[in-house]
Amino acid sequence: MTAVRNSFILVLTMIICVVDASAAGTSTATLRSSVRVAHGAVITLADIATLDGEQAQSAGTLEIARAESGAFEISAEQVRQKLAAHAGATSSTQALITVRGERVVVRPSRGRAGEVALAMDPDSRATGASSASATRAAVKDTNTLVDPKLHVGASTPLGIVCEMLLNTWDTQRAALRLEIKDADLQQLTPRAGLRYEIAAKSALRSDRVDFEVIAYTGTKITSRERIRVLPKLESSVAIITADTRRGAHLDAACVRSETRFLAPSIAARVVEPNSIADSVLARTLPEGSIVESDDLAREVTVHRNDRVIVRREIGMIAVELEAVALEDGSMGDIIALETRGAGRGRDSKALSAEVVGRGRAVVR
Repeated sequence: MTAVRNSFILVLTMIICVVDASAAGTSTATLRSSVRVAHGAVITLADIATLDGEQAQSAGTLEIARAESGAFEISAEQVRQKLAAHAGATSSTQALITVRGERVVVRPSRGRAGEVALAMDPDSRATGASSASATRAAVKDTNTLVDPKLHVGASTPLGIVCEMLLNTWDTQRAALRLEIKDADLQQLTPRAGLRYEIAAKSALRSDRVDFEVIAYTGTKITSRERIRVLPKLESSVAIITADTRRGAHLDAACVRSETRFLAPSIAARVVEPNSIADSVLARTLPEGSIVESDDLAREVTVHRNDRVIVRREIGMIAVELEAVALEDGSMGDIIALETRGAGRGRDSKALSAEVVGRGRAVVR
């Protein structure tokens, strides 16, 4: 019995020694789920993994990758390959470090959009921190007006964006320009070895259009970047030359003509300079204001209590009746009217119609 017990103790002691030896000689690198790093920064093993053990700690400064312009993944297999190449294919470091986890997602640091252009220009990085900050600020705040017709047909991200917007504004393509931040233009600059996909993330016919620029290496997504494009339409506008009060009559001395690139919603409201003569201001405008249609008082075509001929078309049949306007209205306004029968108030019927001329309206 004593011999059996001694044998059991001996076996248990050997097992513990083997486990201790294994634990002492093995280090682990457990990949984090995700990390954030500055654009262009060197990504080390310590950046993407929790290191346990002497060998893992000593390999913490090993370069695994460099930060891309967008989010990307580093797989466990990539880390193992870097460890194997650290000191040659037979490196003892590789044999003693166990990589745990499947992958780590690397994302750019928040609030560093201006670094895209900076990272692409090594000379800018060498000028020092103050110069780098100034460059980032300049890239972030500067916009460029792009003529899309010069880029359409080019197999580049910018060419695809230009073609999409030219097709959207087809009837006004000659007047179209695209205002783009310089930092976003950098995202539309192709890089060797990558292919691109452009996805619209908002309505194309609007004042602001958002796109996603997706870069691929083979079939793998390398980066995803959001950019914004501001369509502008070339427009002839009338500019107020001096502060002008409500009720003033406009003439050639009150306004000057200019050509500007405006957001589509504003371009649709501006008044052509050659059609502004003898117009009356509906509100006071300061010097330098662009005259829009809502700034001009419209002539009242139908006054309250006027008798109006109201026309209603039903298929091939047109019916006309007489009504009394219950409010003032200009051309194109929908106003309330009332038909009055022989029984006065008892036979009155309310209706709405669009003013189409003096004393005339149509039920649409």
